[in-house]
Amino acid sequence: MAQETKLKRKDLKKPDQFLATSNEFLIFLDRYKTILLSVLFGLFLAWGGFLFLSSQQKTEDLEMESLYFQMIQKVNESKSQSADELISQLNSLFQEFKDGNQKLRAGLLLADTQYRNQRYDDALASFTTVQDHAPPGTLNYFLAHSGIAHSYEAKKDFTQAIAQYKKIIDQPGDFPLFYTYLGLSRCYEFSRDSKNSELILREMQNKFSKHAGLDQVNLSLKRLEGPA
Repeated sequence: MAQETKLKRKDLKKPDQFLATSNEFLIFLDRYKTILLSVLFGLFLAWGGFLFLSSQQKTEDLEMESLYFQMIQKVNESKSQSADELISQLNSLFQEFKDGNQKLRAGLLLADTQYRNQRYDDALASFTTVQDHAPPGTLNYFLAHSGIAHSYEAKKDFTQAIAQYKKIIDQPGDFPLFYTYLGLSRCYEFSRDSKNSELILREMQNKFSKHAGLDQVNLSLKRLEGPA
């Protein structure tokens, strides 16, 4: 038979550890209940505020995406209206955007539409606005900077265009630069600086030796070099 454990009198006199701990905890709660309730209430409010702000942000993002989609629709359905009407409608929608990534994308769409419709001064202003608000090194910043260079080139301000193309090439990042180099070479040629235009094209032959558009570089170089 299993040996029974005998309780000694001194063991019976010892306080129960669980009950002692429970009593201490209850005393602690009673003493600091006001502070504890305040802390719990504060945490509840903070959590509720976080959920509310998250919900508001999601709603706002959906609204901005809806506006951007409306702008794309306007561009796709623009065959039956004048360029001025289209740009005016896009600009009205653009004004409804709140600051953020969606507004930068909308600004690029507006600027591109202005550029395609030969509103080069307006396009330059819109591209510049996007660049001023886009974080350096981001795709939006790169696209806006490229738009600025192309706008100057379209305005035949080749000195400014060359300066902008060079800045794009010199800035850090892994963005595709083939057409930036090509634009730089083109602006040198338009400025009657064939030597620098050829130098850029030769640099492109080495730098973009596997690019699908390399034939265009070779043809431009052959044209500049003239008959052998």
